[in-house]
Amino acid sequence: MKTDYILKEMKTFSPCKEGFEKAYKDTSIKNLCELFFTNSDWALKQNFPSKEVLEKYRGYYENYGVYYRQSAINKAVNLAIFDSESEIEFTGFDVSEIFIRGKSNVKIKASGYSKIFVTVLDESKVNIERIGNAEVFVYQYGGAVNGDCVVKQKRWD
Repeated sequence: MKTDYILKEMKTFSPCKEGFEKAYKDTSIKNLCELFFTNSDWALKQNFPSKEVLEKYRGYYENYGVYYRQSAINKAVNLAIFDSESEIEFTGFDVSEIFIRGKSNVKIKASGYSKIFVTVLDESKVNIERIGNAEVFVYQYGGAVNGDCVVKQKRWD
């Protein structure tokens, strides 16, 4: 699969040299998704990837935890959710870091000893249902958060 379009867009946002070199050496969707999660601060601040990239590569990145305009989302250690409406349930000892962007509406159920870290941006809405010893921490850059969780208001400096 050709990912030239992703690399071209990434370069316009002036990524760090090391991150861009890693992307250029391995242009697979898997590697690019892993780089997104590794460099999430940069990606979120730059609003990367764009909706054009998400639309163009739809059907290729879902296996790696990235979802765009989806209702069925499989839980994973790392999730990036864009413009989606879904419900995700974490149980037992699940641990996950979730980025929610765009106009998403996501319900997160956490139970057992699960530990969930959520970053909410843009106009997204997140509802948290926490049961038992589960812990949910939300870093809110935008959007709306409701439910039983610890919320930390954040902003880009």
